[in-house]
Amino acid sequence: MFEDFNESAEQVSRPEYQVLARRTRPQSFSQLVGQESAVKAIEGMIACGRIPHAFLFTGTRGTGKTSSARILAKSLCCEKGPTLSPCQTCTHCVQITACAHEDVYEIDGASHTGVDNIRELRESARFFPQSSRYKIFIIDEVHMLSIGAFNALLKTLEEPPPQVIFILATTELHKVPVTVRSRCMILSFRKIDPSSIAQHLATLLEKDAIPHSADALQLVAREAKGSLRDALSLLEQVLALGQHRAVTLESARAALSVMGEGLCQNLFVGILRKDGQQCLEAIAEIDASSLDYGHILELTSLLFRSAIVLKQSGQDNARRIRANELLNLLPTEIEFVTRETDKTSLAALIEIYRALSQAARDVLRTNSQKAWTEVTVMDCISRAEWLSAEELMGLVSGAGVLGTSAPTIAHQLTPTGTNASPNPNLNATRANPSPALTSSTPKTATESGLIESFSELVGLIQHKNLQLAVKLKHAKIASFTPQRLVFTDCAENKLFAQLTQQEAEVFFSALGEMGCAGCQLEGISLPSGTAKQFASKTASGPGEQLVRSATGAPSQFPASEGMQQSTVKQRTANKPLETIQNLVREDPFGNPSKKTVDQKKNELHLNGGEGGVSLAAVEQAEESRRWKARQDEIRTRPLVRKLESLGAEVEVLPLKSKERQR
Repeated sequence: MFEDFNESAEQVSRPEYQVLARRTRPQSFSQLVGQESAVKAIEGMIACGRIPHAFLFTGTRGTGKTSSARILAKSLCCEKGPTLSPCQTCTHCVQITACAHEDVYEIDGASHTGVDNIRELRESARFFPQSSRYKIFIIDEVHMLSIGAFNALLKTLEEPPPQVIFILATTELHKVPVTVRSRCMILSFRKIDPSSIAQHLATLLEKDAIPHSADALQLVAREAKGSLRDALSLLEQVLALGQHRAVTLESARAALSVMGEGLCQNLFVGILRKDGQQCLEAIAEIDASSLDYGHILELTSLLFRSAIVLKQSGQDNARRIRANELLNLLPTEIEFVTRETDKTSLAALIEIYRALSQAARDVLRTNSQKAWTEVTVMDCISRAEWLSAEELMGLVSGAGVLGTSAPTIAHQLTPTGTNASPNPNLNATRANPSPALTSSTPKTATESGLIESFSELVGLIQHKNLQLAVKLKHAKIASFTPQRLVFTDCAENKLFAQLTQQEAEVFFSALGEMGCAGCQLEGISLPSGTAKQFASKTASGPGEQLVRSATGAPSQFPASEGMQQSTVKQRTANKPLETIQNLVREDPFGNPSKKTVDQKKNELHLNGGEGGVSLAAVEQAEESRRWKARQDEIRTRPLVRKLESLGAEVEVLPLKSKERQR
């Protein structure tokens, strides 16, 4: 009847072909790839003779769970066992390899999910093994069992007969009930490293004398995503395309059919180069090719992820090698990503990755996937110019610092006010006033050399009495020459132009060092007897010194009389109560002043009038002038102009240097 369908001689002689995944299945623990920790644990149990009655192998697909279960069954049932290395030649090893052993039951949990199947298993477990040492039940994909089946298995799994061993395998451990997990020895099978997969594939090809490219095997190993079985299946495709003659990078790319890889690279380049037209053309080609938008966005985000890791590694060769091991990129891919992201900040790459990853999920929930993708890509283009706060500070402050302050740029949170100036009291810690500071100070309505001379005087005093130097810096003076020093009669000097005995001695000593021994003083309050001591040491006349009182009236003080006593007598004679009331009224620390804010500010400005000028105000004005100039220079930089053109409000603020903070 079927005589016309007889097999030809060629068909009969041709051996049955087995794919690589079946032909190269490991038959011993030494052949297992990438699972050293699990193998070491199993070998330790067998070597000690302490074998648990239930195992639970968990891990991703293609990592060797079922193969390890069969190897463990051979190790336990081998005639030379229990042994770490089954002989592979005895009856038990041969039958287990062929999946035909009467005492080793391999059950598919996905097709035997009911309670009745577990009841049959329990009935079979009651009997002793027929020929081998143990009766072994291998339940693959055990997480597919129903709740009733798990409950029916619990008692037997906890207290099985002495010759029964359960080996459960699953890819989703979280779906296995805790009551089952607690009764098993759990061994985790990790994803296999791509380098280990590539090395294993190279070994197999060398045995068959097939030429191969290292880059092609690396690409296959990367696409396998940690699964050796998937890698073998992909290699089978590459070999089929090359007619089992060679494995090249071109054939690997063609066989793996990495859909949309070139389009993802076009999107990657278009976003980094801010070329919206190139991105739109790539999206149009994606639409014409009917590719999945979510998959394309995810692949593009992975390119940015690779760029982030490479950018984070910097220029250190060791860190870049480690980054490449983590990414498992080809040399050409590393060169491409590094070149395109050279001028893009790390902050921009992170923001673009977040936007693409979120869009890859959101695009699946919309009916306008093309429009959503276009808007997302345009948003990523706008993020390509982002800079981190550290990068902004580094770019803006790269030209140097202003005095003891370093500038930075921050987004304005409050309305811009007057320029912040440093605390004048901190200036007293300087060794000497800067000549550059005093030489550029305006001297309107003041005598020539006023600021320079007084700065020198304060500098000498500063080495002896810092507190006095601070007071004198805030005191207002009208003129200062070697013959005459005039302090103005203003409210501020009621506090700053009053000296103690010790301060007066330091003050006169500094005047003497400057060569101003005969200097006449006006508008300063000195303690009793100070003028006499100073006159006896420095005056050219026989014990006399000319000093003017705080009221401006000249008076001649003999060496035997105290200057301050005479001054107090003149000011309090006839009307002592009125004089005291006037002092209290003018005291800045007394009753609140009725002056407006503008009037108080005007008193501190360099008007050169009756209010006089203080050294602290001059230094503060010069510092403000230089800070204003620095602000203007910073605002002219391209980065600041770009931020302002994008609508950002930018304010330049001073940051205290470490020296000033100390």
